[in-house]
Amino acid sequence: MTNEVSTGENESYCHANFVNGVEFLKRGMNSQASRCFEMAYEKTTYSDAYYNKYASFCGYARVINGDRGGLVICREVARNEQSDGDVFYNLAKSEWYFKDRKRAVDSLLQGLQVDGLHEGICQLCDEMSMRKKTVIGFLPRNHAINNMLGKFLRK
Repeated sequence: MTNEVSTGENESYCHANFVNGVEFLKRGMNSQASRCFEMAYEKTTYSDAYYNKYASFCGYARVINGDRGGLVICREVARNEQSDGDVFYNLAKSEWYFKDRKRAVDSLLQGLQVDGLHEGICQLCDEMSMRKKTVIGFLPRNHAINNMLGKFLRK
């Protein structure tokens, strides 16, 4: 997985350190990105609208620098998030980084509920070859009724 960054926000409203962190992350300059995200996170209060976003990017940057504590940050802010797909995207990438496929998939599913059109979440779902749940859960995926209903509902 590359350092794909998919912020759904207009970054002009974001803290300058956050914007710089995104640029460093895109270039693969992970330690610089981590410092920038850390500064944006520390300068933001809990009541700020971007608090969870900054915290999740800070956590993800820590994860890709090998710090498992970043995963704890990502999990914590995702518990309180209701509208920002980036938070779940960063959590999913962090879970995936530490080889926890089940939690990564759960994070992506939560992210899709919050922002079903989030480009990064959709792309990561494809990368992980993640399937949607079957229409009738107690029937096997290849059962004729599940296949027929699934095709009908996709149209």
